[in-house]
Amino acid sequence: MTGSQLTRLAWRLTWLVLIVLSAYYLYRAVNYRFLTPNRLGPDLFNKQLWYFAHLIVALPALVGAPLQFISSLRSARPGLHRLIGRVYVVGAILAALTAIYLGGIVGEYEGSRLPIVLLASLWLFFTLSAWRCAVIRHYAAHRLFMIRSYGLALVLVWLRLMYDMQDWLFFYVKDEAVRDTTREWASWVVPLLVLELWLSWVPLLRPHQQRSQVADTSTLPTPRLGAAEL
Repeated sequence: MTGSQLTRLAWRLTWLVLIVLSAYYLYRAVNYRFLTPNRLGPDLFNKQLWYFAHLIVALPALVGAPLQFISSLRSARPGLHRLIGRVYVVGAILAALTAIYLGGIVGEYEGSRLPIVLLASLWLFFTLSAWRCAVIRHYAAHRLFMIRSYGLALVLVWLRLMYDMQDWLFFYVKDEAVRDTTREWASWVVPLLVLELWLSWVPLLRPHQQRSQVADTSTLPTPRLGAAEL
């Protein structure tokens, strides 16, 4: 098996794992929040409406985002690509705004409010930046911002994955409230740092990278997602 074939196989497995984990943890989240008694809020206008709204607008963003990275679809059906992109942008903006309200105003745990608000604010910024870059036809930057936006959208997976592994990841944190806060921060800070390492920092360390290119993001190498091989 050649190196390119191994790369394609690795990306296929990566996307498969992400899709399976997203479906599994989405089911877990819906079951916990909407099907478990006394988890939704006391009445319609006290948390319930906001949780329902957040779920409804976040679903299109979560489902549609992977399709945006399929280069063959983008080339063959650009109109469909743009339509899915608009749906993602609208869904992500509304989901981020409802998350800011839920986290900052009616959050259940005091230690979770700031990380949720910052996460949602960054998600909103990355999504709007991706849309703006597409409008002005700065497609390299558009793709980078879309990767960041989707990476934060997957906090649904990262947060619950860390919860399932918390006895191993956060064994040194004994207090439950402190562990919950640590998990809320780590669920998006760690993925974001990994993305920035991949998208921004490592490319700047490559020998062929010229100092004059650093200020111009359009000259930075675009990371290969391999989604065209799906």
